[in-house]
Amino acid sequence: MRERLGLSVEELAEGASASPHRIRQVESGSYEPQRNDARRLDSALQAEGVLWDAWAQTFITAGLRAGATVADLLPQAFQVRAYAPLVLPDGFLTEDYARALNRVERPMEADFLIPDRPTIREVCGTFPGPPYYCLIADEASLTRPVASPSVMRAQLTRLRDLATGDRVTVHLLPQGTAPHPGLRGAFWTLAFSPRHSLAYTPHPRGPGHLVTDATHIKGYADLFSTLQGVALSATDSLRLLDQVIERFPDKPRRRALTTGLHHGTSDTYGTAAAARG
Repeated sequence: MRERLGLSVEELAEGASASPHRIRQVESGSYEPQRNDARRLDSALQAEGVLWDAWAQTFITAGLRAGATVADLLPQAFQVRAYAPLVLPDGFLTEDYARALNRVERPMEADFLIPDRPTIREVCGTFPGPPYYCLIADEASLTRPVASPSVMRAQLTRLRDLATGDRVTVHLLPQGTAPHPGLRGAFWTLAFSPRHSLAYTPHPRGPGHLVTDATHIKGYADLFSTLQGVALSATDSLRLLDQVIERFPDKPRRRALTTGLHHGTSDTYGTAAAARG
């Protein structure tokens, strides 16, 4: 393709923001290109997505044959769309919130027994470039009292910080939303190129399930689009998120002596009350 366009190695390297040495490695097969390599080469060679798609197909096929989990594949995705009806998804969680969630999910297991699920890399809102994230979350997933008010507030503040960056868009389904097609559980779609995607359904235990059937992947993509139409806009979602954050005070409210609490009775977190607030 390079020779057909009459480009030298040096000219292609300049157009693809790579070194001539790297281009030679790619052409000889001694270097396995990554997502950004494929995108830049596709653009420099005017391949109109063909080269990028070829890379994505090869990457997905090789990964699945090697037994890759979603955590192995996700860093090379271009776009990640996640639907979270119950709790916020891995990657968006603060360390304290994730720890509290693990305690709630597995109260009878020691910490060292918990890591049987894939370790999803933390979503970073300031790092430039893909993957880009679109999250649809039910309001209940934000207010479910799994931790103390301070931990809940920190988690929601992190989500807001991500949502105001360039790489993450958040849409919320407010409480009281009419029944919709997303009532059966969480799922993700991972796009590696314009034509090659996977779907993923997280499970309470184990690595979850990677969906490879093209018909089912399209079904999940269509479902996400439907949910996006039901959810609030990104701007209105930020307003709702701000309101939810204020339900969890920075400091615990002092209880008056006349509240009727008997001696020896305590509210460890006060989280449920904060969520109802």
